[in-house]
Amino acid sequence: TAVSMLHAGVLMKLGAYGIIRVGMFLLPEGADNWMPVLITLGTVNVLYGAISAMSQNDLKYIIGYSSVSHMGYVLMGIATLDNVGVAGAVLQMFSHGIMTALMFLLVGAIYERTHTRDINVLNGLASRMPANTFFFAIAGLASLGLPGLSGFIAEFLVFTGAFRTYLPLAILAVIGAALTAIYILRLLARTFMGEADERWADLPDASPVEMSVGGAFVGILIFVGVWPDPLLRVINVGVSTIPGV
Repeated sequence: TAVSMLHAGVLMKLGAYGIIRVGMFLLPEGADNWMPVLITLGTVNVLYGAISAMSQNDLKYIIGYSSVSHMGYVLMGIATLDNVGVAGAVLQMFSHGIMTALMFLLVGAIYERTHTRDINVLNGLASRMPANTFFFAIAGLASLGLPGLSGFIAEFLVFTGAFRTYLPLAILAVIGAALTAIYILRLLARTFMGEADERWADLPDASPVEMSVGGAFVGILIFVGVWPDPLLRVINVGVSTIPGV
């Protein structure tokens, strides 16, 4: 779980950071020529990750493929070479790191208690683990881009930049966003809703560590979703220095 949180929160972003810092700063003309290829690959990422996540029943695999899809938005935003799109890509890196790290933390907590990650076996956990259910629901809703959470702001900016520059691919990516809603709501319904299995009668809810970390992460997701201006000001300072944007 700790490795998955680190991978989702930090390591997955290194490639995108490298594209911005090396490709766009040091090789701006080459970056301009390759951006149509990158936004195409980003769109493929969005759709492939979403479709793959829909076919999974393991919580960890669903979140893993979801990360593939969400990093596609990052690649799309960078490839727009639009100040709004690139700002959205950077915000998406931040938002994705928080919400995915939180979901991996909660998957680890569920597995520690139930010894399974199969959503066809898990059901009714909301009545046994209400705090963890709340944290997971907020992270999931941020992942699908619910307004009022950080994921919506990031994806909105990416789509704004993409619609300005690559309209057909942006439309395809919107389909990926709709698929995200399907597999996230499916995950939440099968794992937490319904009647709890007798095997989960004595499951403990969130530990103090899970409460503190989950509460902090949820607070960040809501704060950025409601008032993104402070973070976007910092991001825009960096974006404004990128050649060609």
